[in-house]
Amino acid sequence: MQAVQEAFANLAFDKDQLTIKALEEGGVEMVETDCFIAGSGPIAATFARTIIDKHPSAKILMAEIGSQDSVHPGTHHKNAVKYQIDIDKFTNVIQAALQPVSVPPSATYMSTLSGVSWAPTLEQPLIMSGHNPEQKAELNLGGCGVTRTVGGMATHWTCAVPRPHLEESKNCPFPRTELDALIDRASVLINMHANEFDESIRHRVVRKTLNDAYGPSRPFTNLPLAVKRNENKKFVTWSGADTVFGDSIKSPRFTLKAETRVTRLLVDGGNVVGALLKDLQTRKEILVKAKSYVIACGAICTPQILFNSYIRPHALGRYLTEQTIAFCQIVLKKTIIDGIRTNPEFKALVDAHKAQNPKDPLPIPYDDPEPQVTTAYSPEHPWHTQIHRDAFSYGDVGPRADPRVIVDLRFFGKTEIQEKNRVEFSRGDPKIVNSQLLDMYGMPQATFVYERSLADAERDHRMMQDMCTAANHLGGFLPGSYPQFMEPGLTLHITGTTRAGKDPATSVVDPSSKVHGIDNLWLGGNNVIPDETACNPTLTSMAYALKAADQIVATLK
Repeated sequence: MQAVQEAFANLAFDKDQLTIKALEEGGVEMVETDCFIAGSGPIAATFARTIIDKHPSAKILMAEIGSQDSVHPGTHHKNAVKYQIDIDKFTNVIQAALQPVSVPPSATYMSTLSGVSWAPTLEQPLIMSGHNPEQKAELNLGGCGVTRTVGGMATHWTCAVPRPHLEESKNCPFPRTELDALIDRASVLINMHANEFDESIRHRVVRKTLNDAYGPSRPFTNLPLAVKRNENKKFVTWSGADTVFGDSIKSPRFTLKAETRVTRLLVDGGNVVGALLKDLQTRKEILVKAKSYVIACGAICTPQILFNSYIRPHALGRYLTEQTIAFCQIVLKKTIIDGIRTNPEFKALVDAHKAQNPKDPLPIPYDDPEPQVTTAYSPEHPWHTQIHRDAFSYGDVGPRADPRVIVDLRFFGKTEIQEKNRVEFSRGDPKIVNSQLLDMYGMPQATFVYERSLADAERDHRMMQDMCTAANHLGGFLPGSYPQFMEPGLTLHITGTTRAGKDPATSVVDPSSKVHGIDNLWLGGNNVIPDETACNPTLTSMAYALKAADQIVATLK
């Protein structure tokens, strides 16, 4: 008990905090529900689906700061036919969706700007749209962005859902057997499949080329994906938050409020007694009273809401880990393309394509699905691999080459856990009115303090060598897409900022993702993962959310 009290010595509102009584007297709209959920991505959807399915009468109110950009809430935008025909165009969708978190002053300097034009100075730097005068460029995660829309980042993610290696879950505060069972449940919820690209010529050729080169000691296999091929085999349905919601989103017990900011939670003793929201369209404030509260707004916005609520345990924002990306693109070897022409396994597909398109120099059908290949994380090769042709916020081919002969290699490296690596939020000077820096949505500005260790750097160097070797087996590098490390933060796989654990001094939530010292507040997202991971964290985050949601159901019952 003493450890809990020490860890939460600052778990209190300032003297000028808003009270329930003051809000009621101020005429703020009041809403009551059984469970309030902040966020609308696949993790928030996991909470909602589980509670609706397992509790006979519980009502849920969900708030999302972004807009609903699709007819069906939370669908993956890549399901549109135009993007499945031309995947490179989806790169622009991802770029448009991501809003920068923290832009250092150095990024605003324009050496060629006309001298008659206004420009920011060191004394008066830009503070809009993520510009952050407190951010040191060398400590930044410059590629990190936030997607604010119904469905969150699952509206544009790659849908890769590998199962974490034992080394990627060694800090999990509950048994690995339980984690595996929860991951099994999550795999069903997210509609995970591993064989949806087996009919692809390119997929089979890439997989076979690498297996022939490496042998049985290091197998190259299908990348597990949250996707299902449609009845029309040319197209697939990529999973989004809508997949996880299922029919729960149609329940009369479920309400979704878009373009609604969760400003802060109100805490009285060991309980949250209200959540203060703002409708961004009408500017009206809403007070939600619930029996249980869930914050699942991502690895930046979740601790941001807690910070703004004066829920500030020592571990909040600390122990941040983020993956590195080694990236390149290759053009398949001539021998591989020639092998497709003569391979009897592909003869029917190749002949049909040539009959309809006699002038096409390639033996690959225009609608041939892309490759989706991986080789598993191992102690000898402690990184996650994706060998495919997909859309990120970078790496579009454009008119330089035929995309059918391009293969992307993305190798993801893990980061050593360090308490000092963190995201912190602007406090302002208590002696100066309105000195707190705010982001574009009126919340405390986030600042990164992040450094990689020497061990991280050496492991990344080995990972880069490994990627280049694999690439050379497949072909030559596409000009402009030579092997390179991408901007830190670009993986969007930040973990640890509200990490789970048994010790309140080094964690924010307990093994069931309930905030230490608060009886009715749970957190969800990659931020609760207390491990250094290389694989995509969504499936693991869903597993933690399922465990938490089960506890909420039991509490409500």
